[in-house]
Amino acid sequence: TFLQVIGVVGVAVAVIPWIAIPLVPLGIVFFVLRRYFLETSRDVKRLESTTRSPVFSHLSSSLQGLWTIRAYKAEQRFQELFDAHQDLHSEAWFLFLTTSRWFAVRLDAICAVFVIVVAFGSLILAKTLDAGQVGLALSYALMLMGMFQWCVRQSAEVENMMISVERVIEYTDLEKEAPWEYEKRPLPSWPHEGVIIFDNVNFSYSLDGPLVLKHLTALIKSKEKIGIVGRTGAGKSSLIAALFRMSEPEGKIWIDKILTTEIGLHDLRKKMSIIPQ
Repeated sequence: TFLQVIGVVGVAVAVIPWIAIPLVPLGIVFFVLRRYFLETSRDVKRLESTTRSPVFSHLSSSLQGLWTIRAYKAEQRFQELFDAHQDLHSEAWFLFLTTSRWFAVRLDAICAVFVIVVAFGSLILAKTLDAGQVGLALSYALMLMGMFQWCVRQSAEVENMMISVERVIEYTDLEKEAPWEYEKRPLPSWPHEGVIIFDNVNFSYSLDGPLVLKHLTALIKSKEKIGIVGRTGAGKSSLIAALFRMSEPEGKIWIDKILTTEIGLHDLRKKMSIIPQ
């Protein structure tokens, strides 16, 4: 299609050479508009992709937990949450459509100016042109309106769709967990007593995040039942997260004289169980 657009313009210039003069400012206007549109549409497309993910995630989790939702009669709450996600995505999608329409209108305006130039050029040079040349130039110029818009929109769409590639690359740059298995592995019977020692443990959910647990030192003896009491955000769940190494803690956590950071995540987590609240 891009070659067809070049061919149409080339035929029109070959028939009426002086229309190449207004093509220069029209081309400059086109490239300025395209650059302005792409800078905006990329951000809008990125916003649309970001708001689309919660819609699919909520829908998938709702279908998987449908029986639980019905058992607790939480249909209305989940429906309202879905409506909130969908409304947010619809706003971003509508904004993306309006930016595309804005660009399409201006592309049509550029093509219309080109057709007008060809038509008036044919009138001015009517004595030097035959009917076949004029008909060829006008028919090709009219074809250009739809063809040019489709060609430019497709080229812009390619750049917009690269946002999906950008999001995939973001996932590849995520911080990786520790290895699942090390050469040094605990015995199959580990842990046989269940003694847990926290030695000056600091824990945060990200490298640059605030510390949730600070200088925690504690001893949990074998077969002891421990209750952790605290207000919301005090770090009760974070203690379990540090034990399971959901994020790497600072300090030392010993389970039956084995340092948890010296064994693989699979060996550690398969030996412990948790009942979520």
